[in-house]
Amino acid sequence: MIEFKLRDGDTHRRQCNEWNNLETPKERGDFFTKYGARWTELARLPYLDLVRCTVVDPMHNLLLGIVKNQWYGQWILQGALRKATTTHGRELDVIHQFLESFESPLWAGKLPLRVGEPAGGSLSADEYKLAAITVLPIIIPIVWDMYSEEANVDFQKAKLKWEDDKKEYEMAMALWESNAHQDAETGEIQTGKKRKADGQPVPPKKPKVRMQDGEARNFLRLATALKILLSSSIDDEQLERAQILLEEYLLGFKELYGESAMKPNQAWAVHIVDQIRDFGPVYSFWTFVSERLNKLLKNFNSNGLKGGQMEISMMRSFGREKQLRTMVYVPFRVLHGLTSTSSFSS
Repeated sequence: MIEFKLRDGDTHRRQCNEWNNLETPKERGDFFTKYGARWTELARLPYLDLVRCTVVDPMHNLLLGIVKNQWYGQWILQGALRKATTTHGRELDVIHQFLESFESPLWAGKLPLRVGEPAGGSLSADEYKLAAITVLPIIIPIVWDMYSEEANVDFQKAKLKWEDDKKEYEMAMALWESNAHQDAETGEIQTGKKRKADGQPVPPKKPKVRMQDGEARNFLRLATALKILLSSSIDDEQLERAQILLEEYLLGFKELYGESAMKPNQAWAVHIVDQIRDFGPVYSFWTFVSERLNKLLKNFNSNGLKGGQMEISMMRSFGREKQLRTMVYVPFRVLHGLTSTSSFSS
């Protein structure tokens, strides 16, 4: 496993100043490519550690990053979890049947019944959170127990077919190279692009095991780590356990799917434990609140007006909503003998 030296605030501040002293855009671009640092006005603050105070958002990193990559990137796109056919139930069908009978409190949310299919749509961060720490840890081991043997049988069949196809490809390739060599001597073929157009054989794609042993166990490591990291209260002992589980999951992910399947989010995730030590539980610094405020702002009716001030539009909308609530709820409470109306009028 490759270990990289951690960045520190003093070095980053020095590199920011070096970038600022460069003159041409090319010099600055080359410097940023090499060091990943450019000038920021925050570098003027001597008390601010630019590295330590750079926060990796747990919502985007863990839920929309790592969990999404596991569920959608590895299991859905790679065909580990398939939708049912008209005659044969498959992995997603088991998950859908489970969701139909799964009950959860309203505050916890719920998953689309057709999750994993286009009809289920894209999952939000809230839905990935529910899936990762509640639903999937229950059903994924069951799905793997039911279908992993079938997946291995399918792989063996595909492997035999691939070996036959490979032999045919090698024979066809040898014939094509012989013909291409003869044509090149006569000057009829000039470029590789032309040879491709003239029917160069395409090698068969090597099959992969659709459901590997150890995937369910490795996912449970991630689910347990997230259960700890995303809690509203946490202590040092729990943080150490979460760090160990997260690192074991990441190493297992690399072993199962290969280094090419790794994403930058998986490297950034190992720093979240240190951030929790600095700033407290994730509820104090993740971006759920700001994302919901963004959604709220987008829903304000501006009547297509592009000018003006957003603050005024927001206050007018708030005032109209307050008046409407007063008109509806105050008579209702008076009618039913509920004299206190302060909670509604405010």
